[in-house]
Amino acid sequence: MKTNAILKKVNQATLEQQHLIALILDAPQSFQEGLSETLSQIKKKKTTMPFLQAIVDVGVEVSKEVSISPELSKKNPLERIVEVLTTPEALSTLAPDDPLAAARLKGVMVKSQLLYEDGQPLTSEQVGSLLGITRQAVDKRRKKGQLLGITLGRRGYLYPVWQFDKGQVLSGFEQVLTELREYDPWTKLMFFKTGDIRLDGDTPLQRLGAGDVEQVVLAASCYGEQLAS
Repeated sequence: MKTNAILKKVNQATLEQQHLIALILDAPQSFQEGLSETLSQIKKKKTTMPFLQAIVDVGVEVSKEVSISPELSKKNPLERIVEVLTTPEALSTLAPDDPLAAARLKGVMVKSQLLYEDGQPLTSEQVGSLLGITRQAVDKRRKKGQLLGITLGRRGYLYPVWQFDKGQVLSGFEQVLTELREYDPWTKLMFFKTGDIRLDGDTPLQRLGAGDVEQVVLAASCYGEQLAS
């Protein structure tokens, strides 16, 4: 939009609208950029408006009730959201009748940590490049239970980077996946990253990295028993 057209709109705005413009211009640059991106997304794809509106409404409502620490700015966006929304003040405001709300929110955080804590996960294309195969071949291996991929819906899959070592799949990884074939991808991911009593508290991933394939395969074959205990 040209400058003259913008100035005309501002001059024709109500006092309330002009006050809003002034607040936006006085806001930090990062907030202005975020707001601009939000409004651009709504203009490009109107179906995003209810979701983005809900995010804004929740953020405003919670900020009235919760004392937010300056240390929060050092954390990533998901950690900031979960930490604030799981405070007693936020939960009593947003979900007073839902005793499991905090657990579900923290579950989202746990999943994010499991997937990202050892490095940025790889896309199907990146895995193909790493292994020297096509994206279609990567998908085929995942479907056959030879690779661990986490679905992103229409955006494809992400592959935890730790299942690869020196341009190859980690030794013994496929054997372990075979024992876990009945479980969903998130449960498989949790198995590799959680200490196991059959491995003296070590994680299966640690033991695989040390070459202890046989013990990890055994632990995987008994994994259902540990989940039930």
